[in-house]
Parts: sequence; C-alpha cells; structure tokens
Amino acid sequence: MKSKLFLLLILYSGFVLGQDIKPITKAVSEISQIKNYTVKTVPNSYFMDQGKTTDNGIELKGFYSSGQLRKMEHFVGLSAWNIVTQYFLSEKGELIFVYSKKYRTLDENGSMKKPQKVSEARYYYIRGKLVKKLKVPAEQDPETNYLYEAKILEEDLRRYK
Repeated sequence: MKSKLFLLLILYSGFVLGQDIKPITKAVSEISQIKNYTVKTVPNSYFMDQGKTTDNGIELKGFYSSGQLRKMEHFVGLSAWNIVTQYFLSEKGELIFVYSKKYRTLDENGSMKKPQKVSEARYYYIRGKLVKKLKVPAEQDPETNYLYEAKILEEDLRRYK
C-alpha cells in the first residue's frame, strides 16, 4: 500500500512539474499587447494609512481591460533596493504568472543615478498551483506566497477609491 501511494505521489509530482508553460507564455504575451488599459493607481499614501511604509514608497497599479483586472504592477522602494513585481491574471481572474525584478539603488558611493538590476524571477501557475520557477536567486525569499500576495493586492485595488 505504501509503495503504491509513493508511486502515485511521484507520478503526480512529475505531472505537476512537467506542465507545459507555453499556454501561460502565450496568455502573458497577449495581456502585454493590450493597448487600451484603464489604469488604477494606488499611491503610497494609501499604504501609509495601512501602516505599510518603506523608505522609498509603495505603489500599486491595476491594469483593466473591459472592466476586468488583467495585470498588476507592485513597486516597493526599500532603502537600498527597489522591487518591482508584475502579476498577470487569466480571463477567469486566476494568477497565471509573476515576474519579479530587484534593483540596487545604493552602492558604496551613495545613491546610484540609474538603478542596477541584480535579480529577476519568473513564476508560472496553473489552477492555483506553482508549476515552474525560473531564475530564482538564492537570496530571494523562496517562501514568498505570490498567490496570497496577489489576493491582498487585488483587495487593495478594490478598496482604494
């Protein structure tokens, strides 16, 4: 019985990890090509009122097509870093892709004129499950729950007037 359960677990893991990401890549490309988005911006002041403050601010943008949220862009400005995370949503409103970039804004001489990208990561989701990670640097928090973060950010977009 245990060996059958173990075999079933291995087969399921292989299925999940072997998911084809081409449909996700295609959907993200289509979302990126939409030209007539309505953009809703949640400013730093909203996050400050929520008790969420950073040295260089927080901003959230929601990109809507035909009244439906399709993409979010979340900026977090820390003292020496900026983190920009993009969330892409399917037509059903499910998270399908996350693209996160981290930029260094300070060096040994102080502020940099142009932030330097130091890492980027891509996360692919199918039906609420993470199926693939690409270019995830070791120092990036592997425990980030982007599914949860996306729901919180969607709620912030709904609440902000």
